[in-house]
Amino acid sequence: MSATIYHHRFAGLRLVSDLHLPELPRAAPDAWADFRITIAPTPVFPAMASVDWQHDFTDNDGAHAFRCVRVGGEYGFDFPGVAQAWVTPDNGIALWQRHDSTMESVRHVLLDQVLPRLLAQRGHMVLHGAAVHTQDDCTLLMIGDSGMGKSTLAAAFGRAGADVLSDDGVLIAFDAASIHAVPCYAGLRLWPDSLGSVLADRVADSTAMAHYNDKRRLLQPGPTRASYPIDAIVLLQPSIDASTIAIQSCATQAACIALVGNAFQLDLGDHGNLVALLARAADVVQRVPVLSLAYPRDYTALPRVMERLLSELHQVARAHDNVACIARR
Repeated sequence: MSATIYHHRFAGLRLVSDLHLPELPRAAPDAWADFRITIAPTPVFPAMASVDWQHDFTDNDGAHAFRCVRVGGEYGFDFPGVAQAWVTPDNGIALWQRHDSTMESVRHVLLDQVLPRLLAQRGHMVLHGAAVHTQDDCTLLMIGDSGMGKSTLAAAFGRAGADVLSDDGVLIAFDAASIHAVPCYAGLRLWPDSLGSVLADRVADSTAMAHYNDKRRLLQPGPTRASYPIDAIVLLQPSIDASTIAIQSCATQAACIALVGNAFQLDLGDHGNLVALLARAADVVQRVPVLSLAYPRDYTALPRVMERLLSELHQVARAHDNVACIARR
């Protein structure tokens, strides 16, 4: 076990950890924590005979990505070739690193898989999504399947002066006035071609995301606020052709399904949690405009995509203001 204890923040929560997490903002030392993270010297996954529930998660190609199990009130994660994690009801997370893995890979599965799914199991709505806050004070949340360009578009907004809040993890907070984005952590994870095309001057600042793929991690300045009212959600779709930028309002039912499909989940057998997730998704799409965006996978098109998207957002905002004005009469 490390002799040094680190204090970090993730989606507004406090982590106390044996493991330094340079991707996260530091927190002032405090004995209280939402999660306590320790390094285990031996494997933490149980014998399968003792498991109450299990689910194998797959990637977009249908290949096995990792396994989650439940034993009583405890949860386990097994990431083949990378790491294992064991979560106890007192919010302890024990991590075991496989001998042929790297610490970057361990941090990746902790930050981008384990923690978001634990928050979801606690009843939070956490989306696979990139969030940016533009210079004209608009917050966009971009969701879509892997490979649709969330991180690349977020990086392009960052290059144009926007604050990149997150590239694949946003907790949704609700209040009477608005729906808020709470970034899990600020950062970008980009394939080398995207990084070299959009942020060429920062290639040297990037680090490996994990040992098993070529994505690069690029740290961003931390958010200046705890949360940001969401002005619009953008559902990224496959490109139509090499030149067309297509933006349109997304039908309510399709938008709701998209939110549920892009939400982190852990225990897929938890019926109550799934019902609550659907209710939250329905609430979001009633209160926040959802736009469908298909754009060319051409880096030179990104400035036009951003211009069109912001223009559409301003039109949506004006229409929303007019409706609100009529409703108040």
